[in-house]
Amino acid sequence: MPDTDEFEIQLIDGFNDAILGCIYEDDGTPLPCYSSERVMSTLRDKGMTEDEAMSELLKLTEGVRLLWIHPLEIA
Repeated sequence: MPDTDEFEIQLIDGFNDAILGCIYEDDGTPLPCYSSERVMSTLRDKGMTEDEAMSELLKLTEGVRLLWIHPLEIA
């Protein structure tokens, strides 16, 4: 983990409410972690179908380094 409390990370515009936190790569580079469920829900709330939302998500995240957190269902 870096020694400083300040760092820059690339975020997806309009989805700050879906950020769950970040992880650090071995070299100290932070990667934002997003809730896939919250992002898809936000896009669907804008009237997009599941396929449209996925297509939009792929465009929004092109070239962005991030980590998706998916809901876990325990049976």
